[in-house]
Amino acid sequence: MAVEKALTLLRARLCDPTYVHAAFKSCPQSNYSKLKLLIASSIADAYNNSALLLGPRGSGKIAVVDLVLEDLKAEHPDTISVIRLSGLLHHDDNCAHKEIARQLCLEHQLLFSKMASSDDNSQFMIDMMRECGLAHKSIVFVLDEFDLFAQGKQRLLYSLLDAMQTLTSQAVVIGVSCQLDADQLLEKRVLSRFSHRKLLFVPPSREDIKRLLEYILYLPQDSGLPSKYITEFNSRVQNILNDKKFDKILDSLLDVDGTVSNLVQFLFRAVSFINLESGLLSLDNFKNAQICNQRQPKTDSLHDVSILELYILVCMNRLERKEQDLYNFKSVMKEYKAIHDAYKTSDSYEHSVCLRAFEHLLERELISFVEYKGRNLSIEFRPVKLLISPRELYLGLKSNSSCPAILQKLFDHESFK
Repeated sequence: MAVEKALTLLRARLCDPTYVHAAFKSCPQSNYSKLKLLIASSIADAYNNSALLLGPRGSGKIAVVDLVLEDLKAEHPDTISVIRLSGLLHHDDNCAHKEIARQLCLEHQLLFSKMASSDDNSQFMIDMMRECGLAHKSIVFVLDEFDLFAQGKQRLLYSLLDAMQTLTSQAVVIGVSCQLDADQLLEKRVLSRFSHRKLLFVPPSREDIKRLLEYILYLPQDSGLPSKYITEFNSRVQNILNDKKFDKILDSLLDVDGTVSNLVQFLFRAVSFINLESGLLSLDNFKNAQICNQRQPKTDSLHDVSILELYILVCMNRLERKEQDLYNFKSVMKEYKAIHDAYKTSDSYEHSVCLRAFEHLLERELISFVEYKGRNLSIEFRPVKLLISPRELYLGLKSNSSCPAILQKLFDHESFK
């Protein structure tokens, strides 16, 4: 019973992005603190502001925005209205103005007209910003996928930022984007009205990661679980976090993807492997999670390919490492012949057999034709490219039981360990 309750608690934490990023609330240099200060000062001093949150997917941009707005709504009840738009859904200016009008009507209990024109909705937005400013209320616009709003004529961004230039309005525009140069996409008239504030979401440091792991995995004393079980569970977690083997697992994970989202997925898998009898985490749980995390569909598909197909893939990799940008079946066969002559291998195949193996790799999408190049040529002369990375190929060669030893030697795998 205690184990199931602990699992439910840990999974609930891992599935709640706002809880995960709340670990950094106390740090004055965190993006949470910076964003909260920016919005809070705009509310308190009654002035307009704008900022961009930039960083890779999974770095927690939206989670931090949600956390900040949740805390500010609690501190300033009935003074904040939040309007959320997504560039994936509302990049069209007419659609965006209509959605803003709909959310403003919903927020302030007004009647929304579906028949209103784009100009009417735009004017309604400007009027509402003025009225909210006079009533000492702030409107926070959250524009997810901000770079998509920067396409086209940028009418929405211009009307929004231009309306914020008046003394009566009181609004904050928060743009969220994975494109680090999103502000460079803005037209001059829009850029001149933007405040140029940017918050970069970079992978957390090792100290921050350790703090985050403790914050997520430690069981609280007031959780209703037996105190003996809590002490034993937390002690086991502490021992794992101090283990050098765990540091190696963590290093291999973060080398591939250092975002908080990837770390959370890894922890969720580790928690799912917990021993239900003992109810405690072990290092093996994290090892199993690492194996699941490293599993690649492309690598798995190399388990049952033929020896000839492995030769073709290695030859293509060798051509790419020689910085040969364009190559075709003929080039690959020339490289294959060079290997055969140099190492006197017993693996020799007819031209027609090689061509069938080549076509099979195309069908399995391990290789593909280069788009828009040589479409009218026969299959032997059309440029091709590899669809698997050198590391995936190296792991695939290792996992294939029929792979000749000469192939791994040719691959020079030391570079991809």
